Amino acid sequence: MKLKFFVLSLLMVAGVNMANAQSSTKDFVSEDRKHDIRLSVSDGLTQSNADILGMGISDALIGTKRSDSKTSLTYGFGYRYSINRFRVGADLDFGISSSKLALTGEKSPSIKEKDLRFLVLPTAEFIYYKRRLVELYGSAAAGVNLSRHSETALAKNATAGKSTLNTDFAYQVNPIALRVGNNRVGGFVEAGLGTKGFVTAGVSFKF
Repeated sequence: MKLKFFVLSLLMVAGVNMANAQSSTKDFVSEDRKHDIRLSVSDGLTQSNADILGMGISDALIGTKRSDSKTSLTYGFGYRYSINRFRVGADLDFGISSSKLALTGEKSPSIKEKDLRFLVLPTAEFIYYKRRLVELYGSAAAGVNLSRHSETALAKNATAGKSTLNTDFAYQVNPIALRVGNNRVGGFVEAGLGTKGFVTAGVSFKF
């Protein structure tokens, strides 16, 4: 229920911002630099929560136990091309998660699991407001999550599984985003929901 309320609140704010943007074109200054390179970091909390839920259900059914679960931040590299109020481009993101696994009947973990995730997300943005050093915008992205799962034996008699590569749908919707900076360098913060997490922050380089 809290998650639904959070998403609805973001969408409502995005709708208000878009309406304001359409009725006040005087607050928009056209881009004089069309290309934008971005370096970012996201909290990765949605992926972490999904892993915990999925593994928890699996462990309950099979009888295995996991410990020392860790999920890194999601690091990204992106590119945007400006077309009036719109920007199009893509993000490439990377994250790691790991845990130790104790099989049924084992008192201590015998296997270490590791997942490497690569996100490829074509992205579109709409600028609500742009004037001087401040820019408000929203973004939506949909793409693919490439995940490589590997296992390493921690005990001599443990049998670790082979490495596997999985492909899943990935998305990110950030109705609220703020960039502060000049037409060359700036910092940005984006809030929303998706595979990368709830909050993304980084630096932007325009040329």
